[in-house]
Amino acid sequence: MVRSCLLVIILLALLFAPVKTNGAFLYKSYTIRYDRGWDILCDPYVVQKYDWVLKLFKQKGEIAHEDFPEFLRIFKRINPHISDINTIRPGQYIMIPLRKLRQGTLPGQSTGIVTIPFVTISNKPETLKTHSAEYEVHEGDCVSILISRRFGAYGSKPYHEGIKLFKLINPDIEDLDRILVGQMIRLPDPAIRNQPWYPSLFDRSVASTDNSSLDSSIHPEIEASELPASDNGKDEPGSPLAEAALILNAKLYNKGAYYLPRPGREDFRIDLARMPLLELKDGTRILLPNDPNSREPEVDIIISALDNVKVVRLAADASVEQVFNAVFESLGITLLTSPLSFSDHGVEVESRGKWIIAEPLATGEPGRKVCISLIDHPGQHMPDSIARYLEQHDIVVKDVLIGPKETNPNPTSIPSRNDENVVTIDASDQRTLVNDLLTAMGYRYAPNVSITFPYAAIQVQAVSNLVTKRNGSPLLIDFGDFYGDAVAAIKKTGFDIIQVKNEDPLDTVIRKLLDALGLPYSNNPTFWAADRPTAYNTALTIPGFLVAEVGGPKVLLADVPLNDGVIQLLMHQGVKVIMLGMPEKYS
Repeated sequence: MVRSCLLVIILLALLFAPVKTNGAFLYKSYTIRYDRGWDILCDPYVVQKYDWVLKLFKQKGEIAHEDFPEFLRIFKRINPHISDINTIRPGQYIMIPLRKLRQGTLPGQSTGIVTIPFVTISNKPETLKTHSAEYEVHEGDCVSILISRRFGAYGSKPYHEGIKLFKLINPDIEDLDRILVGQMIRLPDPAIRNQPWYPSLFDRSVASTDNSSLDSSIHPEIEASELPASDNGKDEPGSPLAEAALILNAKLYNKGAYYLPRPGREDFRIDLARMPLLELKDGTRILLPNDPNSREPEVDIIISALDNVKVVRLAADASVEQVFNAVFESLGITLLTSPLSFSDHGVEVESRGKWIIAEPLATGEPGRKVCISLIDHPGQHMPDSIARYLEQHDIVVKDVLIGPKETNPNPTSIPSRNDENVVTIDASDQRTLVNDLLTAMGYRYAPNVSITFPYAAIQVQAVSNLVTKRNGSPLLIDFGDFYGDAVAAIKKTGFDIIQVKNEDPLDTVIRKLLDALGLPYSNNPTFWAADRPTAYNTALTIPGFLVAEVGGPKVLLADVPLNDGVIQLLMHQGVKVIMLGMPEKYS
């Protein structure tokens, strides 16, 4: 009885013991998907009843917060089975993109699965909502106007405080540049400034770490407008300006209106359909008037109101190539004229593109190069496995589709490595090499077989190694056991024979075997990564031999270790891979 009571007391103590929030970590597994030069951290999710697209997506992730149209495009590419994002059904399995990652950012990222510790922060200032009023958004509303009416002129200190309060009270509104007609929001009450604790909300020394985004700059607002059911308008991938925005990691404003505040005067309205605007990460803006009737005074007003604005005039029907050339020229981008190349354990890789630029233009992080190509149809996309492989060597491939668009956008997919089609053999010993290589290539090989042949008028018995050719004829392989005229005597009996000498290097042994077996082969073959013209393709030259037997599979005898991405490409092209595993090369 005493023991039972003691057990109950211990269990109660464990259940009701205080938990230190800072030390209590939960863990969750996420999936990594590759998309256009980035690893995408994804949340695997099963659609529940009453889930709907905007509610579900806007609750999750950095990408949706920073650039919702880009989020939708990524979602479509990594979920090709979802033909219409407005009709997701309960029970469907989807991947929700959360964040773009550099390779190697998280432990285990290269495996495709990462496990991340996280804690739940519960100190959101819910009490601020009691000092706010509900408001329905009307046509033409924008956050800056709504706040300035209550807290003071645009750009003033009270105005910025009002913007910060708006963010705190409306945490579900992740993009102030987009509020929707009919949307219910909460507007802070100016009387909140009379509260004794009001100044502490803006004291950096006591600011919550959860509000680090409050000090970000506020753009001149885009007027509230109906959000289209899908992103099939001008900002879809494939339109020249949208593709340029994707390449430059920029935001494209080409719908609705852009208001520029003018002190003491009515805000200046930019019709974004007539004068689209690209905004880069470094703050540079590119104005692209496409209306021949656009007046210079309008452009001058915009240039004077916005910092770091460049003007690029384009025809409304400008091609992708014309847009890219004009934008690159306006930004003073130096186009690299030589192919990008590197050597990976002896594999020589060379990437070519229509344009090659340095990535700091887009991200501010030096080191990577962006190789941009125009493709005519989806089948010409660079395979994911090679795109990831190139990114590991600081080359980002960007493919721009200029031909008919695919119904379900999805980059060229290559199955994962299948070890049944990849064989590694020990090449450090000649006898083992020959045995394992012939077996891997599907030949019947019998070592240490007894043979007899006439020599010097007597019948001699000996031991050799026998392989049967495809046509059924025998081939003997001698490792230095026969001397003098013995080899000639054996050949007179009808046997073919080759001699492998101790001093023969690896490539010589393989050449002797392939020649004796009558197999056609090429030395150090080159493989093209994508099904498109070589001028905009990636070439991989691999040390070794490519055996192309008539009526049989292609077999690559690789003399160097190969990256998994390269192996996946070879398998996709119907090539069986035999790795000649020299210990000193694979260590």
